Amino acid sequence: MSRGPQEVSYPKYDVTEFWPTYSKFVYFGRDRSLSSFQNIRSFNKYGDSYGYNIDNAYIVDFDKGVEFLVSVVVQSNRNGIYNDGIYEYETITYPFLKNLGEVLYQEELKRPKATRPNLKRFSF
Repeated sequence: MSRGPQEVSYPKYDVTEFWPTYSKFVYFGRDRSLSSFQNIRSFNKYGDSYGYNIDNAYIVDFDKGVEFLVSVVVQSNRNGIYNDGIYEYETITYPFLKNLGEVLYQEELKRPKATRPNLKRFSF
């Protein structure tokens, strides 16, 4: 669930149409400029329809031992008309979900932990 399209051998995805963060909303914001995940991964299931974006994500930073789970639904439908194909994903929901993930990540970095998580089983 954490793999990007470029990490899947079958089926083969066109990387120009499916970039690494294509299905990663929380923390990554579906940002086309990110070419890889490096040490942070999102194990997630996402959805988008009629101005709604949904992401259920387990975000893991293998290097810093940070982990958090978040489930979020955001709507962007300024004109209130459904099924017209006019939604503000790029300007409202993707940036919001990216910023939400970054804020949660920064809070988790600061939060004292009695036990550092063992994330080795999720690394490949």
